[in-house]
Amino acid sequence: MRVSRATNGAASRGLLSRGIRSRGALAGGTMRLALPLATMAFVMASWPASAQPAASPAGTPTVPRAAAPATTRAPAPAPPSIGAVGTDEAQALAETYGLRLGAEPVSARPGWRKPRRIVVDAGLPGLEAVVRAAAPGVTVVPANSPAEMAAAVPGADAVIGRTPWICSDGVLAAGDELRWLQTMYAGVEVCTAKPDVAQGRYVLTNMRAIDAPMIAEHTIGMLLALTRGLTVSLPRQATGTWSRDYPGVPLVSVQGKTMLVAGLGGIGGEIAKRAHALGMHVIATRGSSREKPPYVDYVGLSDELPTLLGQADVVVNALPLTTATRGLFDAKAFARMRQGAYFLNVGRGGTVVTDDLVAALQSRRLAGAGLDVTEPEPLPAAHPLWRAPNVVITPHNSSDADLGVEAQVRVLRENLRRYLAGDRLLSVVEVARGY
Repeated sequence: MRVSRATNGAASRGLLSRGIRSRGALAGGTMRLALPLATMAFVMASWPASAQPAASPAGTPTVPRAAAPATTRAPAPAPPSIGAVGTDEAQALAETYGLRLGAEPVSARPGWRKPRRIVVDAGLPGLEAVVRAAAPGVTVVPANSPAEMAAAVPGADAVIGRTPWICSDGVLAAGDELRWLQTMYAGVEVCTAKPDVAQGRYVLTNMRAIDAPMIAEHTIGMLLALTRGLTVSLPRQATGTWSRDYPGVPLVSVQGKTMLVAGLGGIGGEIAKRAHALGMHVIATRGSSREKPPYVDYVGLSDELPTLLGQADVVVNALPLTTATRGLFDAKAFARMRQGAYFLNVGRGGTVVTDDLVAALQSRRLAGAGLDVTEPEPLPAAHPLWRAPNVVITPHNSSDADLGVEAQVRVLRENLRRYLAGDRLLSVVEVARGY
């Protein structure tokens, strides 16, 4: 299905007709946007980065397929445009991306007022124009560096931008009237480590789960590169070598294997969906509850991870970096994994003890690893992981795709509308949890 979405008010001038594929397509359709020129620049910009379970059932799960309809159905009517009367944009975003609203309206927080001044990160092209269009009557001040943001933030109600900018020591120290921190990234460990943030002085919102479908595709891509020996085939292609001999690299089918997803949040859930579609059994851990989606066989709490590690052929780390997760995947964790398991990390590099990972790979305890994040990041050029034949490394770019940042624009616009009205915000970070 194709949905025409147009902005309203001042932002409706200069509309472009070029369509941008949205992650909503994964839910069964393709959304086509018409956005103003400045917003389109923002959308197309490339931003820098970010109990014992029951035994798995034997055999390969059968996914029933619906029979083809005997008659052609009329296409479903397109939903109303963003901003149309009667449209609940927050509900639409929650349903599409699994977002949630904060527990209380911002107007109930001490010191809230209808904002008069917002400082934005001018390093994100088009962000200033989006904020101006969504917050008429509010003074919007662009800043070209964290230092400029700190100089501009006195008297400001909110800052919007990259996580290291909005939570820099200078900005937080100078923001005497600052109440809202909106990061355009998902990772917030830089913010939650700051005492004023940890003590709840600000409401902190992020872009959790927005990039989850792309990261999930990337994760499955790294897994298949390892299990199908592409780490051997691609270098041979460059030298014109044809050989079916893959010494030390077994070719493995993922069908019927078990994947453990550590961190069944927005990203982990999308990975689990795709693993299930490939015929894998999926088990997972989640910090908040045992709630189990239909594509996951078992969900344990975080403290069950040591037990579950030994039941998986593939372990995916989709955890945020918190005090509890730092260094979680160490020598003990790798020793608990099955001999010949694969380890994939799309969470945070700091959750892994890198030297212990190298040792597990060199001893062949692990058959391979796919790493989109590392510690340190980037890895030094002489680091042994670069030369390991059973490792796939990508430069923390698993969220990059051709979809632009339309979803982030929608979340930001809705949160601006809600903050101005004193309502509950989307994607409020639970600072005590760290995500």
